[in-house]
Amino acid sequence: MDRIIDKIIEKMKISNSLTDDEEIVRYGLEIMITKMIFAVSIAVVGLLMKSFFEGVVFTAAYSLIRQYGGGSHAKTRIMCYIRSMLTFVAALVIIKAVVYMPVFAVPLSVISVISVVYIFFAAPIDSENKRLDNDEIRVFGRKARIMAALMLLISVALLLLKFNAFAFSVMTGIFISTFLMVVGQIENYRSGENV
Repeated sequence: MDRIIDKIIEKMKISNSLTDDEEIVRYGLEIMITKMIFAVSIAVVGLLMKSFFEGVVFTAAYSLIRQYGGGSHAKTRIMCYIRSMLTFVAALVIIKAVVYMPVFAVPLSVISVISVVYIFFAAPIDSENKRLDNDEIRVFGRKARIMAALMLLISVALLLLKFNAFAFSVMTGIFISTFLMVVGQIENYRSGENV
């Protein structure tokens, strides 16, 4: 990815379109390319697993909570990508299992409610790679609670409307984002952080 970014930066320099600090532009390009690679990857995996729309709904619910709830983060881009893709595949497996074996719907629903309660008391969880100051803790915590409650309400509405696969996708997003918060909290405890 660095070579691609270097080429883009070089072309920007040649065309005199690099008006900001090069490091800021480089960082922005890195984020943009990473998000594009991830979006294409989730689309391909979702299509291959015949769960494209469920994957989109899961990713939306998961991302909205994860963005503010925090938790465990990988230390490198490659590990982040690998962990993200494994998480995505695991989520689709869970969603498919619950759709095809409705006996798992009640446990998933209970886990989702417990997850939202945990988010209300614990969010946000920062990590070694992403430390938060007091203002960020307050703002992110409030937003994480709002997103978690909203996602739970959306999942209930989807169940009532008989869009069960999408409801289970949202619930799985709540559960997995909470799981990563718990892992992050354990990592912080082991490293001696009081966060």
